[in-house]
Amino acid sequence: MAAFVSQPIASGNENNFQPHRAFYKMALGTSKSTSGIVGVDGRMVFEWRSVCDGWVVEQRYLMRYQKEQGPATVTDTEYSTWESKDGKKYKFYVTNKLSEGKDDIEGVAIRSTEKKMGTVYFQIPEKIEYQLPIKTVFPSRHTFSLLEAAKAQKKFLVIPVFDGSQLETAVSVSSVIGRKKTMEEPKKNTILTANYWPIRMAFFSSASDETAPSHEMTINLHENGVASALMLDYSDFTINMELVKIEKIADPSC
Repeated sequence: MAAFVSQPIASGNENNFQPHRAFYKMALGTSKSTSGIVGVDGRMVFEWRSVCDGWVVEQRYLMRYQKEQGPATVTDTEYSTWESKDGKKYKFYVTNKLSEGKDDIEGVAIRSTEKKMGTVYFQIPEKIEYQLPIKTVFPSRHTFSLLEAAKAQKKFLVIPVFDGSQLETAVSVSSVIGRKKTMEEPKKNTILTANYWPIRMAFFSSASDETAPSHEMTINLHENGVASALMLDYSDFTINMELVKIEKIADPSC
């Protein structure tokens, strides 16, 4: 989401975007016996806001996996990005605190919107470059593209997306967009819009020769860019993410 054009903001989807801070509670959904996972709990804070020259996403999640045997595994991840509104530049910083230690990723990606090509320059943990596939977009633009496709009643969207979370180039994200739905009882005193689309996304890593996705995600994406529910699918187990609180963030004074 979130988590990512040659002209400034023009389409209605960016104009309808509501900067926000969302709080989610994580819990184990389903688990196959082969997964070895018997419990998951955690929380995530996802902040997506507009600044004068770009979109800023800050995300932190703390998750504990309880295995059938052995101690629990705890993951503490912080993710911070800036994406220019013209789609040409993307800065990212990720830190993963695991039971075994800490890993950091930092770098910048540059795109030529005229040539529809680009390069990512990783600086941490090592200096390495990758070429971005043609038509690669960054996370915020991808979410707006999903909304554009949904409003045009398109059922599928396949596009390479780069978010900087792994030491690799963009991943191919294949999305199936469901029919527009309306919340029967919209929550009061929230910024959730009544209309939303259920969207199923499959992520195919460039670093893998597997034909199956590395993981999948289902979200209920509202017209203003807010996700009211998420589900992560790792094939042998799933994680449900329930929206428990949401806060409005003011637009910048530019």
